[in-house]
Amino acid sequence: MPFATGRFIDALVEGTRPESPFALLAALLLVRAALTPCLQRLVASRARDMELLLQKRALDAVLGFSPSKLSSLANGDLVAKLTRDTYAVGGFVSGLYPRFLAAVVTMFAAGSSLYSQSAALGIAFMAFIPLAICLFLPFARRFSQTSHSVRTRSDNSFSTLFDFFHSLPFLRTLDVEYRFANTPRDALGDLKDGNCAMDRLTIAFGAILGAILVIGEIAVLGIAGALAAKGAIPVGDVVVYQLLFLAAMQSVQGIVSLLPESASLREGIDSLDEILSHPEPRRSGKRIGSVETIEFRNITFSYPNATGRPVIQDFSKTFLAGRIYALIGTNGTGKTTLLKLVTAALEPQSGEILVNGMLLKTLDEGAFRRKIGIVFQDSLFVTGTIYDNITLRDPMFGSEDVEAAVAASGLEEMVARLPAKLDTWLGLRGQALSGGEMQRLAIARALVRNPNVLVLDEVTNHLDAKARASFETLLRKLAPGRIILLVSHDEEIINLCDEIISCQISENA
Repeated sequence: MPFATGRFIDALVEGTRPESPFALLAALLLVRAALTPCLQRLVASRARDMELLLQKRALDAVLGFSPSKLSSLANGDLVAKLTRDTYAVGGFVSGLYPRFLAAVVTMFAAGSSLYSQSAALGIAFMAFIPLAICLFLPFARRFSQTSHSVRTRSDNSFSTLFDFFHSLPFLRTLDVEYRFANTPRDALGDLKDGNCAMDRLTIAFGAILGAILVIGEIAVLGIAGALAAKGAIPVGDVVVYQLLFLAAMQSVQGIVSLLPESASLREGIDSLDEILSHPEPRRSGKRIGSVETIEFRNITFSYPNATGRPVIQDFSKTFLAGRIYALIGTNGTGKTTLLKLVTAALEPQSGEILVNGMLLKTLDEGAFRRKIGIVFQDSLFVTGTIYDNITLRDPMFGSEDVEAAVAASGLEEMVARLPAKLDTWLGLRGQALSGGEMQRLAIARALVRNPNVLVLDEVTNHLDAKARASFETLLRKLAPGRIILLVSHDEEIINLCDEIISCQISENA
């Protein structure tokens, strides 16, 4: 392009026919205009494919985490990794990588062209490249530090906002939302401070690059102009030198200017590496038939960063099929923690859990969990139909299974009132259901699995007298052949149990 422009100007100055150099210059411009969007579409499509592939890999890695590890991760941080950080990698493919290739190709072409015109200029340019890169290396460390700070602040902001919006409906109900709004405001302000620091560094970096470019451009223009004035070179070569220098310097600038983006890219890769480099392969150990016994041997458990004594300490007990066990005690004595250990949602720091005499950690964890039915105080509901929430989209459960579970849980009357019956759509967290209806739905979900182990945490809290009486009948019916563990403060429910376990160790002790 520079040479075509120079030849066109020379033709005009010398008075020769300019049609040929003009046609060549026009053709080059048109080809560049036509090829640029095609190349951009190709690169952008490839970048999005890579971004989606990386997101799927990250999601698969998260799906493989144990329940205890998932509980320790902030939802906002996980969302950031699957969106912000994968987008950073996709951005490299769509933007940084083409810029890097273009800069390298342009730098080589410009250097070769300069050398063909003037060996001294070519050598000087080639020598300047490593000098310019070394000049900006100190910025690389600053960009890395600032990008890490921005990423950390971003993670904190994501998690803070998730927590705030999760609790906002409750806060709004009590008209106290503004008392808690300073927390997300402070998090956003902290993120803004980090971004401003990155902006200041980027602006300073760009100013230095621009100054070098201007100084060099003036020098080349002056030297080439002086040579043209003396007749040493054609007038058109002034433009050639100028365009070659600009192309050469912009290629160097393109490479050096990748420092800010490469720092952000590195942070994104480091962030994704936190979940991709430490996979938790799904255990595919021994499979068992019916669960007959669950034995705790000297189990000790404490939550991370907890102060004081462990929640559960040196606990031993064997739970037998066909018996109902009641866990009682004041709040904070580890009752729910014990239930989560039974279901393998938590792993003890010491001691052993055996199922049918075999270590739990040697069993196929998926097969074992499918033999458990769980109803916690605050049961989770997925966005979908009532049918989806009962079956959890497991195709092995048919309509007859679901209808039997609905009838046993006392949900039948509510479902009958709904126009769409089991196909009624539930929003996030079971919106549009009362507390009692959500509890019955959770019970139906547990029963449809026909579990060997049934875990019930304060299951009668939201049930009315009629539903509670029905549940007592259901409990007697379910007991044979199953291990049933329940937490309850309901004396009538406790009196139905075969054994009462008193939890004494306080979580806050």
